[in-house]
Amino acid sequence: MTEIHNYFKAEKNESLVFVIVGATAILCGFYFLLVINSKFFNGLSWPLIFIAIIQIFVGIIIFFRSPTDEKRVTNFAQNSPKNIKNLEIIRMDKVMTKFKLYRYAEIGLALLGLILFLAASPTGFWRGVGLGIIIQAGIMLLADSFAENRGHHYLEFLKATFGEKI
Repeated sequence: MTEIHNYFKAEKNESLVFVIVGATAILCGFYFLLVINSKFFNGLSWPLIFIAIIQIFVGIIIFFRSPTDEKRVTNFAQNSPKNIKNLEIIRMDKVMTKFKLYRYAEIGLALLGLILFLAASPTGFWRGVGLGIIIQAGIMLLADSFAENRGHHYLEFLKATFGEKI
């Protein structure tokens, strides 16, 4: 099934991008802390580093889980199509619901970052924290919007192909 393969291949590829973005954010964060070492850049470094750890962790999990997931769903499609309806479509419905929650959380974080950025002194630590949160929340929001869009198309494919036939 080409659609199943393409979905999980894209998941795996985006997870690598997530790891690279996270690693870059960590390098920037440590550069800001150790080389530039000003209040603003020290503040900027902490959200870059801490959120990047999450990005790398999630990226690695998805990278290694995607091939197994693809095999499982392909096996369902070929040998037990009922499991697509009973397991994979239900799983994807839950995933899509989680994307909505992630979106609200990421928008909330971006707003928190904006408030910190606007309320803090121009060269202060908290202004840097605010900017770091805005940057990382924006990256997460962008990545999750791509993943949500891909998930939507995948789920529609599953429902159209397996949902009504069983």
